[in-house]
Parts: sequence; C-alpha cells; structure tokens
Amino acid sequence: MPVPTVLILYNEPVLPPDHPDADSEHDVLYTADVIGRNLKKCGLAVRRLGVSNDISGLLSGLKSLAPDVIFNLYEGTAEWGDTEVYVAGLLEWMKIPYTGSPTQPLLLCRSKPLTKSLLSGVGLPTARFLHVSAAPCPPHDLGWPVMVKPASEDGSVGITQDSVVTTQEQLDARIEYLVKTYGGSVLVEQFILGREFHVSLLERDGRLDVLPFSEILFHGSGEAGQWPIISFDAKWRPGTKEFENTPAKNPADVDPELQARVADVVRRAFRATGCRDYARIDLRVDATGQPYILEVNPNPCIAPMGGLEAALVSAKIPYHEFSLGLVKEALRRGPKPELAENLWNSIGVIPETSTTPPARVRRTRVRPARSTERAKLIAMVEGAPEIPASDKPHLSQCLDRLTRRNRPEGSCVLVLPEGFAVVERNERHSGVSMLTYLHVNTSAREEGVGDDLLRAVEAFTQQHGQRLVQADFSTAPAYSYLRQLLTHHEYLQMADIPEYHADSMAQITYVRYLPAPAATADSITGATAPADA
Repeated sequence: MPVPTVLILYNEPVLPPDHPDADSEHDVLYTADVIGRNLKKCGLAVRRLGVSNDISGLLSGLKSLAPDVIFNLYEGTAEWGDTEVYVAGLLEWMKIPYTGSPTQPLLLCRSKPLTKSLLSGVGLPTARFLHVSAAPCPPHDLGWPVMVKPASEDGSVGITQDSVVTTQEQLDARIEYLVKTYGGSVLVEQFILGREFHVSLLERDGRLDVLPFSEILFHGSGEAGQWPIISFDAKWRPGTKEFENTPAKNPADVDPELQARVADVVRRAFRATGCRDYARIDLRVDATGQPYILEVNPNPCIAPMGGLEAALVSAKIPYHEFSLGLVKEALRRGPKPELAENLWNSIGVIPETSTTPPARVRRTRVRPARSTERAKLIAMVEGAPEIPASDKPHLSQCLDRLTRRNRPEGSCVLVLPEGFAVVERNERHSGVSMLTYLHVNTSAREEGVGDDLLRAVEAFTQQHGQRLVQADFSTAPAYSYLRQLLTHHEYLQMADIPEYHADSMAQITYVRYLPAPAATADSITGATAPADA
C-alpha cells in the first residue's frame, strides 16, 4: 500500500511585529511544526506550504508537490480573512481532499450575525443581537450591558474590556472605533452573565462525539472595569492580567442534566452550520441553566496546550491519533479512498505525545560548501519560491564569493542537503559574525535542519574567535521562519527599525552572545580548510 503524501497548508504571518493583533498570527506556525512531526513519525510523507497574500505561491506549490491530502491549517491572512474560504474552495475545485470544514461553514461562520440568524431560525438558543454598520446605533431593547465586537473577525480580535458597554454614548463610540479599525460591520449583542463553556466536537467513523467540556474561570471579574470575557489579551498574551485571570478548567464540573442539554445544543449547531471533522462551540449558561450559543468555530485552533487539545486529553484521545484520524477521514472523501483503508495498520511507530522535538541522529554533518557545489547552491536559491525575488541576486553573489578558495577568513557557507547558512565576519566590529542568510527547504523545516545549521553557525563563529552572532532580517512574511527560529534559540531582539525597507517593512536585529568555546568542543568538519578541500 503506497504511503500518502500529506501537505500541511498554513498561513504565513503578514502583520508587523508591533501590530496589536500580531500575536494571533503566529500560533499556526507552532501547530504546523507539531502536526508535521507527529504525521512524519507515523510514517507519512509530509510536506509544508505557507501561504500569504500571493496566490501564485499556493498554485505553484500545489502543482509541484502534488499531495494526496491537505492538512488544512490555513486560517486566512490577518489582512484578508476571507481567503480562508477561497483557499478551501480552490482545493475543492482541484479535487484535493483536505481536513476540516468545507466552504459552507467557513463562509457562514465568518459572519457572526449570519450564524446567529441561522441558529435562531432552527430553534437554537443564542443571545439577541443587532447588526449595525455605523454609529449611532439605532434604538434597541437588548438592555444593558451589551457586548460589541467586529461582525467578521475571530480569535477575539477587536475584543477588549471596552467591548462591554453600559450606555448609548459608550456604544456609539465603540461602534465607531471598530468600523474605523477593522472595517466591515459590528455585532451588538445582549450580554449574558453566567458560566462560559467551550465544547469541542469530533467527527470520526460516522460518529459525532461531544468531548468533555472546558470551563473558563473568570477570576477578578468583580473588580472595577473587569468584565468576565475572553478578550484578545486573555486569549493571546501570557503575562497580562486578563490572561492570568481566565484559566480554563478541564474537564469542567457539570451536572448530568446540564451536560445533556448542552451536548444536544452543540450537536444540532454543528449539523445546522455544516461543520465537518471537528469544531468548537462556545456558550454561556445563565443562572436558570439556559445555554446560549456565543460562537460556532469550524476549524478552531488545534495547537497543543490549546482548548481542543485539552478536551482530547480529558477524553483520553492521543493527539497523534486525532491528527492522523483527520487525515484518514479526508482521504476517504478524496479520489483515492483506498489510501485510507490500511492507514492505521500500515503505521508501525506511534509517536510520543511530547511537543519537544526529539533528538536526531543525522547521517550528514554540517560542513563548509565546496566550490564544486557553487552552481547547485545558486540553483537552489533560484528555484526556492520562499526566497524573495529581490533577495536572490545578492544571495547568489554571496554564495559565489564565499565558495571560492580566496574567501575571507571567518566567512563561510555551511551546508546540509536540505539547506545552507551564510556567515560572514563583520569587518567593522571585532568579534562579531553576521548571519547573512539561512535557508531550509520548506519540506524539511519540521526536521530540525534549521536548528542544526544555526548551531553550526555558532560553532563556526566560536572557532574563529568571535563571541557574538548578529542577524538582520525584514519583518516581511518571507522571513517569518527565520525570525521564529532565532527566537526559539533565544536570540535577543536588539533593534527594530520601522520603514527600513522599500517594501515598508521594518528591520529587526537579533544577537546572541556566545560563551568561550571549550577545548574539547566539536569542530565543523573542514571549517578551517579551503572551500575546495
């Protein structure tokens, strides 16, 4: 039985680091890493493709990688969230099976007012609401307070403590702010005071399971100005007061009668909106025990340590079994359903549930490039869609210069079959090495190639008497992998120069101070030898 090729499709961050909503974009990168490691350990052929605002990269990637199935983590870009729906529709048009919900619920649930209208129409409970496009808000009978939020954003974007208002003046001001900041329209909703549950559902083998509930605990909500809500800070910013005051209890303590009532409501909502594979439905339950649906979330966050993963833990469903099950269900829907039939039996190794990358034994050690590899490296650059076209000429010149016998002392191109790193001595500042570039083929990014290359850069720097590595990279989406890699290896962000590049992107300077090398430290093979050695 052939091994299916799985392509993990995700959205590259596009917001600058100082944007107030930037934190919500980066969660998907971590999820893609973990999913990739799990599926690869299960014996599947795994590839990755990050998509930003340019659809040409998606089209060329799908054509060249020719996957059997897509693990769909694409959430739309922060600048254009509707692309989540467009990408799903494109996959359907191309007849490539993918995990998660199809276009109908993705389109429907992006609009909170439309979703609430549907839920109300089929007799499901949801808080009363108004849908407005500008201030002032027309007269209403919702009572006070009311909740005000963008009508088409998710991930708590646009939600702060100011989202709960108690007067007409506050309401109009909030509507005006949201329309100006996020565009589109605004949902004004009756504020339901009560317990908040997040309920995950998992569809597998023709069965729809309601997983154990998660309850959000609102500590400190009695303090002045502290409403019991999941704001953007509470969801995305560890260390903030709101984040610390909104822990989740998994599983929640729920009496059987309420559990049965809520389970019936969420199952009906899942089916009514057309969700598939998995979803999360958020509810409030008032003092009388009446549940109200707040949100229906097709394709919710499935990052380890996230809400759905916590429900999997409570249900004793291993994370790798969940992710592999999604692949199996998607394959069954595609043109090659036979690939799903023996998927479980053909997999011998079950991965550990730890999210820490395991230690690897690599057959090929990092080494300096030889001059005979110059053309191959330049061709790698020219053929890499993830390297910006504007950077390719300069990078090719660096590779040409630093793979010759007379390359400058303390400068080198370090290579592995899956990528390379360019390190150069800073001629102006003694003791400083510049990480000019580090490239890893997209398909190998979850295998630790970048980690190995970065460690080799540091070892090479130490061996040549340098004590500091500096890296300057743009905030453009193409460099998100490099920025994530440097942050993971505890590089310090020392400077952030806005509007530095012609593309209006900032430049960030990262540095890492290195200890003096130990006398017994391993050397980079051939590091002091000529490039042709």
